[in-house]
Amino acid sequence: MAGRLVLRSGGASAVLDPDAGGRIAALRVDGLCILVTDGSSSLDWGCYPMVPWAGRLRDGILRWRGREHHFATHVLPPHAIHGTLLDAAWDVVDAGPRDATLAANLGPAWPFGGRVVHRLALREEGLRMTLEVLAADTEFPAIVGWHPWFPRILRDDRGTPVGDPAVVSLHAAGMLRRGLDGIPDGSIARPIPPGPWDDCFVGVGRPPRVTWPGALDVRVQSDAPWWVVFTQHPVAVCVEPQTGPPNGLNTAEHAVVAPGAPVVAQMNLDWT
Repeated sequence: MAGRLVLRSGGASAVLDPDAGGRIAALRVDGLCILVTDGSSSLDWGCYPMVPWAGRLRDGILRWRGREHHFATHVLPPHAIHGTLLDAAWDVVDAGPRDATLAANLGPAWPFGGRVVHRLALREEGLRMTLEVLAADTEFPAIVGWHPWFPRILRDDRGTPVGDPAVVSLHAAGMLRRGLDGIPDGSIARPIPPGPWDDCFVGVGRPPRVTWPGALDVRVQSDAPWWVVFTQHPVAVCVEPQTGPPNGLNTAEHAVVAPGAPVVAQMNLDWT
């Protein structure tokens, strides 16, 4: 727990790990841990911010205003994935019993400078999160999002299974078709094919839910218009709000951060 922060509110607690990509390392509700708490790599546990892009960036290349910028592809070859801060240490700007603010520079790998601020507020009924991406003196494209890993089987503090396996409820207008390289090919599938999925959805009309029947229901609410749902993992499911689609930095499906004009997104996890 060295370096970690613990927020508490009623029967809920959240453990933040600033040194591990600023992620939420654990989130417990009435003794049930609703996030995967460890993994084989930094990709597959907790709930972490994705910034300044979310998902895959084709071949690790950003083409922006006539120039190419290259990023590391070793995490999930052949593409760069989930931004520049997946393994980075974040600064603790402020921390209290129920609220915390973390921040990080976008890193030496990001050629435009800039900074991101993550604000978290734990309440007994839910967790509120806000990401704000700020430019220094240069404009740049940005996509932000969150990547929560929900366990398929809920367990109490003794490791005893509680309730039935997780069910993801999603109501969307369409799904981006993936090419052979795993990146959307520009077309939309309607109707949506059955899962399992590792796909991006559009036209999500109401907040997706992750439900463990007989135990807990979590509503994932966000103002981000794109949603990636991953149900191919054997022990976890992911529901990821994003402000743009995979490879969106190269397809103009992104925001532009400018000095004095940040990009802001929010996500709430509400439970019953």
